Amino acid sequence: MGAGTMEEVASPYANSVVFLVMGGVIFGLATEKSRLHLRVALLTVRLVGTKPSQIVLGLMIASAFISAWVSNTATAVIMVPIASSIIQLVRSVDAQAAGKKFSAAMLLGVAYGVTIGSTATVIGQTPMALMKAYLLESQDFDLGFGQWMVIGVPWAIVMLAIAWLVLTKLVFRPEIDEIPRGRGMIDAEYAELGQMTPPEKRVGVIFLVAIFFWVVMPFVADIEKVQNSLPFLANISDAQVAIAAAVACFIVPAGGPEDRHSGGALLSWSASREIPWGLLLLFGGGLSLSAMFTATGLSDWIGEQVSALDTMPNWVIVVVVIVVGLALTELTSSTATAAAFFPIFGAVAIGVGMDPLFMTIAVTLAVCSAYMLPVATPSNAVAFGSGEISIKQMVRVGRWLNGISLVLVMVALYTVVPMVFGVSM
Repeated sequence: MGAGTMEEVASPYANSVVFLVMGGVIFGLATEKSRLHLRVALLTVRLVGTKPSQIVLGLMIASAFISAWVSNTATAVIMVPIASSIIQLVRSVDAQAAGKKFSAAMLLGVAYGVTIGSTATVIGQTPMALMKAYLLESQDFDLGFGQWMVIGVPWAIVMLAIAWLVLTKLVFRPEIDEIPRGRGMIDAEYAELGQMTPPEKRVGVIFLVAIFFWVVMPFVADIEKVQNSLPFLANISDAQVAIAAAVACFIVPAGGPEDRHSGGALLSWSASREIPWGLLLLFGGGLSLSAMFTATGLSDWIGEQVSALDTMPNWVIVVVVIVVGLALTELTSSTATAAAFFPIFGAVAIGVGMDPLFMTIAVTLAVCSAYMLPVATPSNAVAFGSGEISIKQMVRVGRWLNGISLVLVMVALYTVVPMVFGVSM
């Protein structure tokens, strides 16, 4: 179509964020195969409590934590069967305890925990990584892993607490307050896992090392003595850390010292079949589209067309953008919505004299806040596929969370975002 050369159009497919996501996906596969996720989930439930509302909270926290590092779909596929098995266990003890309200709260809690938790990091779900890539590609701004967590983690904690309250105190209050022998049931499930296996321990170590380089190392690298003696530390990127963690999963032996020759590595190359290569291509396509918006002058043209809106208050424009993003994401892919909206609304922001960073964050949080329909997110779809919940039940809770999300996004834009990035709306 004459928008650019093959080299210009294809180069975004090798954007560093594509490798960041791929590394995160591979590490997620290693976590799943080691069954470390199951231990985290059951341990969280044990720590939080075994009353119906406490079990829901425990599963939501576990789902949110895992989805911050593992893809939404994978986390949902991991956690929904755990929730379903707990529902069946409770039914075997007391049929009244696991009624429709408890089942709905459990499965929707997992679905919403996955969606909310994935906003805590830039690798949690696709729109988050697309945000980082768009800002780097179009605005020449490198959003740091730890930098986003200063915004994403508080957002996830507050939104998770609100979702739990809406689920268990407002819409689906559990039928009973106490599950007979609930503690013993969860303890028995956890006891079946036995001691931590070598693969679990080694995946855990890789995870902690990656977290250190993502979150702590940028601050360490800024220390003057470290800059003088180890200057290369400042050049380590988030994508390099993710790929290093992924490579380690293919190298580190899975078995203990006594069977190191029989167990193989934590991951074999055959596991690469499970990497969502289509998703990585979708990333590249969205970034290529964004690059051509700028290269062809379309972004400038859109900015000029909306310049008349500069008479409207910026907050009104942002609210409209958030509502449009939320509405579209309920019916379409959040990834597709984000990929299409970032360059368009980035141009709108420039046209009305607003920092594109604000608009990009608003769009990101909006498209990551769809809770009403099964097609809105992979976690909603997987939870709905369990057969324990209906669309009507999902809409009853989702409409509350959508409205609350709209308010919280605006609060974040006026409080946390200016503190972290030093800009104002």
